[in-house]
Amino acid sequence: MSKVITVDFDDTLATTVSTAWGGTSLSPIPRVVNFVFDKVRSEGWEAHIVSFRSEKDRQEMIDFVKGWKLPIKSIVCTDGKTKTEFIKQLNSSLHIDDHVETCTLLTMAGIEVLLVDHGQDEHNTTAKFFNKI
Repeated sequence: MSKVITVDFDDTLATTVSTAWGGTSLSPIPRVVNFVFDKVRSEGWEAHIVSFRSEKDRQEMIDFVKGWKLPIKSIVCTDGKTKTEFIKQLNSSLHIDDHVETCTLLTMAGIEVLLVDHGQDEHNTTAKFFNKI
């Protein structure tokens, strides 16, 4: 059985960027995307997205995954619910997220985490306890 990596979507796998015509679009965060690709292609891991988003947002995430040809096996929408049980059900060995509280809860549940570093140390002293990507 493959090891499983789970990854958050917003501000972890993808970021929203402003376009020249005043709109927005989603763009991959290279350090996270490259890490996931490496785990899947080089080490044979299975990758899943676990997002706070609701089901109505699923298609946007599917389109992003397909458009960037990301090696994602499934997408879980928690609809704002805590991610811990969803991640445990997937049997994840590693989760990547930008949300400090999620990382704290997963660590308490015995799941390894990587915090996407967006300077959270400045606003949340707990952020300094996590390995960063």
